[in-house]
This record gives sequence, C-alpha cells and structure tokens, in this order.
Amino acid sequence: MKGIIPRLSQSIETHLSPSQASTPTHAGPSHAVRGWGIPRVQKDAIDVTSANFGGDRRPALYGTLVTFLVLNNLAVVARLVAHYRAHYRIGGRIFPEDVFVLLSGICVNVVIGNLLASTHYGLGLHSWRINAEDPHMPRNISNIFKHVWLCMVFVGPTFTFIKLSLLFFYRRLFLVNQKWLRVAWWANMVYVILWFFGATGFYIFQCWPVQWYWTRYYQRYHVGPPIAMKGQCKATTVAHVAMPLIFSLISDVALLLLPLTAISKLQISLKKKLGLASIFSVGALACLLELARIVELEVDTDDQSDPSYGVVVFLILSVAEEVCAIICGSLPVVIPQLFREYKSSRERSSQNKDRSYSMDLGAITQSRSMVKGFEKLGEGSGDRAYESRNLAGERIDWACGSIPANTVVAETIPHTEDPGDAQIVVQRNYEVTVGGSVPQVV
Repeated sequence: MKGIIPRLSQSIETHLSPSQASTPTHAGPSHAVRGWGIPRVQKDAIDVTSANFGGDRRPALYGTLVTFLVLNNLAVVARLVAHYRAHYRIGGRIFPEDVFVLLSGICVNVVIGNLLASTHYGLGLHSWRINAEDPHMPRNISNIFKHVWLCMVFVGPTFTFIKLSLLFFYRRLFLVNQKWLRVAWWANMVYVILWFFGATGFYIFQCWPVQWYWTRYYQRYHVGPPIAMKGQCKATTVAHVAMPLIFSLISDVALLLLPLTAISKLQISLKKKLGLASIFSVGALACLLELARIVELEVDTDDQSDPSYGVVVFLILSVAEEVCAIICGSLPVVIPQLFREYKSSRERSSQNKDRSYSMDLGAITQSRSMVKGFEKLGEGSGDRAYESRNLAGERIDWACGSIPANTVVAETIPHTEDPGDAQIVVQRNYEVTVGGSVPQVV
C-alpha cells in the first residue's frame, strides 16, 4: 500500500483543477465530487490513504461475461442441432437464417472476449486506482478503452446479423406472399441495412482520428502519448451515443410486431395462436433490455470523470441484450423440435411395449416352411395347450393339434419424424382354424 501512495496522490491531482487541489471540501468522505470522480475528503487536506479503493465491479463482470459466453454458444449450437435433426440430415439446403445466427454468435464471442480483456486491464475499478497501480499510467486505461472501442464497433454487425436471421426465418415460416406482409418484410430489411451502416460508421468515427478514442487519456492525465497527435471526440456525448440505440429499438419493435401480426391472420384455433404468439413474444425481453440500456446511458453512465467504473453497467446490459436476442431468435426453432423429439420418444416407447406384448403369440411354434408367403404353424402329435393374450388383454386357450395355415392380422404404423408426413398402415390377415370350429380372426 505504501508503494502506491505517491502514485495515488499524483492520480488524484490529475483529477483536480488547481483551485480544487488547494481548497479542501467539507462534505465528508461518503460523497463524490461531481465531474471529477474522486471521493470528497475531510476539511483539512487530501488523505490519500482514505481514497476509495473499494467499488470493485470486476467479479460481477467476470461472472456475467462468462455466463453470457456459455448461454450464447449454447443457443447457437441448439438452433443448429435442431435444424440438423429436422432438416439438414436428410439433405436439405442450408437456411440463410442459420448462417446469420452463426455469424452473430461469433460477433458476440468477440465482444465478450474484448470485455474480458478490458476487465483484465482494470475495467470495473475506479480510474484513480488503476492509475495508482499502473507504473506506466495511463497505459492500462488506454488499453481498457481500446477494447471497449472494438466492442462498440462490433455492435452494428452483431445486431444486424441477429435481425437478418429473424427476417429470413419469418420469410420462410410465413411464406411472405401477401402484399402487406411482403412490404413490411422489405421495409424492415432496408431499415436494418441502413441502420448497420449508420451505427457502425458512428461507432468507428466518433473520435477523430480513430485512435484518439483511447489515446486521449494520455492528454487528460498530462502524460505524453506514445504517438504525438491531437484529436477530438465531440460525438461521444450521451445524446450522440444514445441515437443508434433509439433507432435500433424502433427496429426491434417492428421485428416483434411482424410475426405477431402474421399469426393473428392465420386460420387456426385461438389456442394455437396464443401458443405461437407466446413463443415469438419472448423477443419483447430484448426490447426491454434495449430500453434499459438507453435509460442507463442517460441516467447513470459516467464516461468522463470515472470512465473505467462508470460504464460497467451499460456494457453488461449491452452484452445481455445481444445474448438475449440470439436466444429469443433461436427459441422458435428449438422449442418445436424439442416437442417433436419428446413425442417421438413417447411413440417409440409405446411401440416397443406393443411389440413386446404381441410377442406372446410366440408361444405358438414357428413353422418350418413357408406356403405362399404365409407361415405354417407347427405340427403337433397330440393336443397341447397354448396361451396367448389378445389386444384387449383377454386370455385365450388354444387346443392346437395340426393347424393349417390360414389368416393372421398384423398392423404396422411406421413412425415419422415430421408431422406433415403421411402414415402408411400395412395390414395382413391370417385365419386360424381351431379343431373343426368356424375360423376365427386373430
């Protein structure tokens, strides 16, 4: 602790104007100087040992980022596996929406990776603590915001790929052949593409030159930058940064209403409409997270006085929205496939029970020859008692001697994966004559 106190004093001084550095405040240690991001001190002098070394948000960052990384990859893999089992394994063509989901998942992994790198350099700590512990200050803060800048650049491609995957999925699902639906689909497509160019261009060039976004901290802390340059970041104000988010929210709402409107016009029962609507309505959660990002940006994001600490919540909400959008876009594919798998498993289990049940007929001896495709039942030299069980569970005693080959009934209903496939029923009839009685159908 003693070794970093001189650097801490220097870091605090860089946050203060000359008048503030010489004039003590009297508000007590629990409040912060607005606009400078350092704790207020007692009335006598600045006590560097009481500087706020708490406020560590790195555990929350590591926990949430790793969780989102796992959820993101699980959602992408689950969607691809669901389409493989239902479509690709029988030689179907690759759906465009799956390509876009895969690309968006890769982009989210890149964003999370850069935020983990930023956390390694000190994202989640107060700026003065990072500088106090950095022998080459403000190199760590500069590295933090180099990775944050990369995250912001990937925001445009990430959300664009997610929105395009939804649009192509809706196009295939609802067969965009009605005029109003076709117009709405193309309007969303054009809007998303225009938003991509606008948002990505804004995030890249919000500072000029571009690298000034992370090298400006050398000037702020009165340290010579690695490369001599001057720049400006007039577009990094809260009002400017909020504009791409607001336009993205408009697109999110339009994408949410598109399938719900199409479902309302389907000629199906109300119960089925509600079921489909509930699946697609999970996208409302992504809209709420987008709105939460805008509110957090306007109300509680400090990217000026204490940027390494003040932007953490906003960045976590950004990743949460990206992962949530991928999950919401994958659920309409994964959930129906899970139901089909469950139904198929139940049907196979039921068929296995019926097959095991029908094997009770094996008490009748196998024929040693085939006559015109029918089995000849075993010949006996005397009366034998055979016992079998019919489909209703009744027990039948057979007094069988030499039984000629007649007719047996067997039904086979093959299992099909897809609900739209036809089911073929094969029936074979065999008549069994017991003694001299009238032939009985078994």
